[in-house]
Amino acid sequence: MITKKEFYFVRHGQTDHNLLEGDEKGDHHGHIPLNQTGREQAMRIEPLVAGLPIQTICASPMKRAQETKEIISARLKALHHEIEDLGECTAQVWKEMTRLGMYSPLPSDGDAHAFMQKVRHGLNAALSLPGPALIVAHGGVHWAICCLINIAQHEWKLDNCGVVHFALDASKNWTAKKLYRS
Repeated sequence: MITKKEFYFVRHGQTDHNLLEGDEKGDHHGHIPLNQTGREQAMRIEPLVAGLPIQTICASPMKRAQETKEIISARLKALHHEIEDLGECTAQVWKEMTRLGMYSPLPSDGDAHAFMQKVRHGLNAALSLPGPALIVAHGGVHWAICCLINIAQHEWKLDNCGVVHFALDASKNWTAKKLYRS
């Protein structure tokens, strides 16, 4: 179960690793810094983020998410929390999740299942804090969130520094609206 409370999501800015193709990427899901384009992307969305009603900022501990968070939250007066369970998945888990496709049932076991459970825990931790929260994390986390809350009418693959508002409609169903796409 996911706490039903609106929140915002930002995928980290671009890294050199994001520019690699296919097998070149390998499994380097660790502490990769933003490149110059990624820093510029974060600076472009900072005015948008500054205007959002953010109470709490929750971020992955990975360097690219932390750097993005620091840039986009420069003018926000909000509590900052690092949440380990918002870290990115491995390349293998990403392949497994995207192979299943959008709107597929959650995997019932294996690495993708474990990652989904980790994201569920991280999302609920963020949503337990004063809100609305801003979550700064990764493409795999965004994909997992969309799957966990059964989002329809929204592209699950998010560009670097994409900004999404997740909210509840009158029937308490989740909606997602992109506020910015790079």
